[in-house]
Amino acid sequence: MEKKRQLIINADDFGLTPGVSAGILYAHQHGIVTSTTAMVNTEFAMEALQAAKPFPDLGIGLHFVLDAGRPLSSSPASLIDRNGDFLKGEKLIASAQKQDIKQELEAQLQFLLKEEVKVTHIDSHHHMHLHIPCALEAVNEVAKEHGLPIRTFSEKQNHGDIRTTDYLRYDFYGEDHVSADYLLQLFSELEPGVTEVMCHPGFMDTWLEQKSSYRFTRAKELALLTDSNMIDWLDQHKVGLIHYGGL
Repeated sequence: MEKKRQLIINADDFGLTPGVSAGILYAHQHGIVTSTTAMVNTEFAMEALQAAKPFPDLGIGLHFVLDAGRPLSSSPASLIDRNGDFLKGEKLIASAQKQDIKQELEAQLQFLLKEEVKVTHIDSHHHMHLHIPCALEAVNEVAKEHGLPIRTFSEKQNHGDIRTTDYLRYDFYGEDHVSADYLLQLFSELEPGVTEVMCHPGFMDTWLEQKSSYRFTRAKELALLTDSNMIDWLDQHKVGLIHYGGL
């Protein structure tokens, strides 16, 4: 029996700024976003989680942060600079140690669990768990311990008994690819099985300019993800919308 086509539309960066969080919730309530991943080391994390409580059908995972802001765990030496901020780029990749990564991952995950979030999965900010080999090991171990799926670029059979999607589309991003034609083309190419489409919708606010170089296109994504043509296309072609909790 052929698999159905199922789609997870995951909005990254929940909690980054109030406008981003509000945009993600709007895209869930009025559009096709089914899932989000929360950044829990920001000053807006708590209010974002509170705002999500009226939306029980929105899957919430952990957007594991290793290269922005400050850690939640106590002094993970290989991950931070002399000011206590996360290292970035090549410095982080060269310095990061698995035990520090695992400790920080547990701290961020526990933040969600203490807020009684039914965590659906783990991914990471800027895909850092896929750029640092020992970070992927740490994520796999913690995911297995907690029975959580992860986002990965490789096929699920390469991760043993850790659940993930059959496919990932991360190219709905940037001015060149954020268009109605591109999104409909992406939908038309869906294979049987579960595909995750990453997205970054949001409303503009004053904090975003300080925190991200990806700004105006978030509003464009939001408009497309709430476009009735996208909703109708998925309905007409019997593409099921789920979140990671449905794997």
